[in-house]
Amino acid sequence: MSTHLVIPDSHAKPGVSNERYTWLGKLVLDRRPDVIVNIGDWADMPSLSSYDRGRRSFEGRRYANDIKAANDALNKFENPIHSYNIQQARNHKAQYKPRKISLQGNHEERIDRATQLSPELDGTISWRSIRFKEHGWSVHDFLHPVMVDGVMYSHYFTSGIKGLAIGGEHPAASLLKKQFVSCTVGHSHIADFAMRTRADGQRIMGLVCGCYFEHWEDYAGEANNLWWRGVVICHNVKDGCYDPEFISIDEVKRRYA
Repeated sequence: MSTHLVIPDSHAKPGVSNERYTWLGKLVLDRRPDVIVNIGDWADMPSLSSYDRGRRSFEGRRYANDIKAANDALNKFENPIHSYNIQQARNHKAQYKPRKISLQGNHEERIDRATQLSPELDGTISWRSIRFKEHGWSVHDFLHPVMVDGVMYSHYFTSGIKGLAIGGEHPAASLLKKQFVSCTVGHSHIADFAMRTRADGQRIMGLVCGCYFEHWEDYAGEANNLWWRGVVICHNVKDGCYDPEFISIDEVKRRYA
């Protein structure tokens, strides 16, 4: 059995403090999960947004600043773990080396779409400019799911010929109904959990993991109030079954700020 820590959509961007990533690095060091999964949308990439392009709110956005914010967030997350491992090495003790998996979200996928619309940019900009690989993460392209201990992780799973994200009033249950396997997704910023049992007695679990940021997103309006903000730790993961623990960002902040 293993322990997975799921980092929901965290949307690092210019003008918003990245201290929440330092808190998260400290939490990880305390809990020592075997697997860490970034579910995607680590970077917000507002400079490539099509939602408010041409409006006054768009003025001043720059791609380089978006990448800088995302890498600063990654450094802040890694620093507590890196400092611990340096100390352990000096004392000839075991270091903490979890498996780290980073999925591309639709906000990072904005970079790929930009190169499709402007082919001359191909090879000059990439979501891999966020230096996950340099920090030992495996990186996976948008909507390319990864199976770990019987749990399928993806930023979201699609439904229907339009390729829209599986949602609905009970999205975690919908995941199980359509995918037939334990699934964990982000994207919607809400939290939901469902468990079903197959005829052979095997339990499958659906998890929509919320988001990990404190700031208000103007584009969503009052929908911000529907979002759950925190991280999820899945204990005793085996064959897609686990014991979920939801930790709010308020609690993470209280413990580690």
